[in-house]
Amino acid sequence: MKTAVLLLRRASVHSVLMLVTIGSLFAQTDSDSSSPPVGFYKDLFMSSGVNLSSRKSLPAAESLGLSYEYYAGKDAEIQNRLMTGEQHDTNGVLLYPDGAPRFRMIYVNGGGATNHGKSLELNGRQTLRQFFNAGGSYCGSCAGSFLSGRNVDSSSNRRLGYLHIFPYNTLNTGLKKEQLDHVIPDDSPLLKYRQFGTENRVEGVYHNNGNWMSLEKGEHLEHTEVLAIYDTPGKRPDQGAAIWAYKVKAETGRVVNIGSHPEGVKTGDHLSLTEACFLYSLDGTGVPNIKGKLVAGEMREMLADTTDKTPAFAKIGDGQIHHFSFQVEVCIAKTVIDISTEVDVQLNLYLSQDLSGITTDERAYRVTGAGGNKSLRVRLAPGTWYVAVECANRVRAVKDDSESYYVYDDPQGLLNGVAYSVGLQQRLRRRYLRVVGPVASVK
Repeated sequence: MKTAVLLLRRASVHSVLMLVTIGSLFAQTDSDSSSPPVGFYKDLFMSSGVNLSSRKSLPAAESLGLSYEYYAGKDAEIQNRLMTGEQHDTNGVLLYPDGAPRFRMIYVNGGGATNHGKSLELNGRQTLRQFFNAGGSYCGSCAGSFLSGRNVDSSSNRRLGYLHIFPYNTLNTGLKKEQLDHVIPDDSPLLKYRQFGTENRVEGVYHNNGNWMSLEKGEHLEHTEVLAIYDTPGKRPDQGAAIWAYKVKAETGRVVNIGSHPEGVKTGDHLSLTEACFLYSLDGTGVPNIKGKLVAGEMREMLADTTDKTPAFAKIGDGQIHHFSFQVEVCIAKTVIDISTEVDVQLNLYLSQDLSGITTDERAYRVTGAGGNKSLRVRLAPGTWYVAVECANRVRAVKDDSESYYVYDDPQGLLNGVAYSVGLQQRLRRRYLRVVGPVASVK
């Protein structure tokens, strides 16, 4: 009944408003089994690069049906080209032209944290920080956990090579090639996603020179969630944090650090533990960023490249969504939103008073389908409204001959972004026609 009323309400809108399942818009890339995520190119990027384990498969990502890519090689030049960009992709694989995360999450494998971080060079580390600060989540095991932090043990300086997105030191366990039990506390967010063995115990998780965090009082616990605890009587990390999470600002992603190595196991509690960590990390991606307020009578030109460093006016990337806002006053009778582009791509247009899930909300106004030139003509209630512009096209990805990374087929230049314009027009109600103001008249 609710859906029928909604359709009748929209019958007077002078556009074809279509509800299209997001997954049907795109062909699958490579061997991915899942539909692309809304607002991102893919779900996860796995870092298996210089001084890290050269892992090419991630069991938890596959069991969860996540789309993912990776770099799994020892060539610093290739690694850093992927991370920081080149001519045909000036922002690198992790970022969109405006610096927003292109993947929902990055996962960093075990290995040598400091040497890996140094191999990324300053530009690569800044890219990872930008990824996190702009809303992408971070999950790392062992070396990947160390890498996110400030330093190790009691060192007072910020370690060169580390990312410092988890702004505290972690501790060395000093334990090599051991099997350590993990206990999931009753208040751990991981229990929202998976249940574990007897008394929430995960037995015998492989551990090799990983890290931990003390649960004794300190500033490092103020914004940190303890997700799992080591149960290793007589050993250094006993009753310390084995897995923890950090997120302070709504705009950033969430850090989930794993001190041991459950990620390679394909079954049982070890797999469930990794799945739960990934799901909590993914649920911590940052809230949408509003590019700016649309002004009646003006076209907003989204033409900037990455190198222009004006993200509020940047081009839109493959699978990306840009968000804008505008105000409807009581004097407004009709509102028109227009988008246009000279590139042969599909841009979708959405309009709602609810920013969260605007592209999937059945109550949102929408115009989808082929082409990039679209309009919405609607009568809106007074208040704040949000516009979402979505680039439905994505590049095609195939593995390099070495199968250590992916190369893209991008004839439309999506990696460097699609230029487009978005405009707002508003018509006054008749009794306000004599009011002088910045509102543009609509025929």
